[in-house]
Amino acid sequence: METFGAGGAILATYNIHKFVGRDRRRDPERTFQVLRELDADVIGIQEFDSRTHRRGAAVTVADLERETGYTAHVQPTRHNRDGYHGNLILARQNAHKVQRHNIGATEVEPRGMIEADFSVAGRTLRVAVTHLALWPPARARQAAKIVRQLQAPPNGMMVLMGDLNEWLPFGGAGRVFHRHFGAHSKPASFPSIRPVVGFDQMWASPRGSLVSVAVHRSELADRASDHLPVKAMVDLLTDAA
Repeated sequence: METFGAGGAILATYNIHKFVGRDRRRDPERTFQVLRELDADVIGIQEFDSRTHRRGAAVTVADLERETGYTAHVQPTRHNRDGYHGNLILARQNAHKVQRHNIGATEVEPRGMIEADFSVAGRTLRVAVTHLALWPPARARQAAKIVRQLQAPPNGMMVLMGDLNEWLPFGGAGRVFHRHFGAHSKPASFPSIRPVVGFDQMWASPRGSLVSVAVHRSELADRASDHLPVKAMVDLLTDAA
């Protein structure tokens, strides 16, 4: 059943920093409130952590779904006996196809990309979420893997979003994505107290389908994580260039 708006969808990307805010408090309920504030159809999450934490009890995907009303599609990138850490796609409806890619198998830091296909207004919206490495050469290699693995569906469009960890305007990963997807808006989202860097970004294919890209600011969002969420509208009626 379709639950998105006719011809469009609101998307957001958010590094929730393991539910730890700028005040160094681990407060899952505060993060849940920011997710509810976003009121997006699809939210890409980085640094979800289900592991038992010294600052509080473990947070499960079931907790997240219950508190936000979303369906979660999960990609663990790090495991231990207490749980896992990784990327999520939260959505108002179930995806009809989900794929998980290991883009950091040869790197020191485990990294991944999850993609999910949704039916909206008779077309396919493919959403991919990733979190790239801290080490610049690794970021560039991971970006190259992503553009080889990720394609827009023939009857719809694709949105890639996530935390690039890219400080420079045209760093290695940024150059790869710029060549492949073209120019895009990248509002400053980090650090949340006074954003100066656009770590959290979105690309779309076709390019014209991604509109109204902006950072989401609120009293809670400013404190809930070291990143601010980035939010955009996707126009599903845009034809490919």
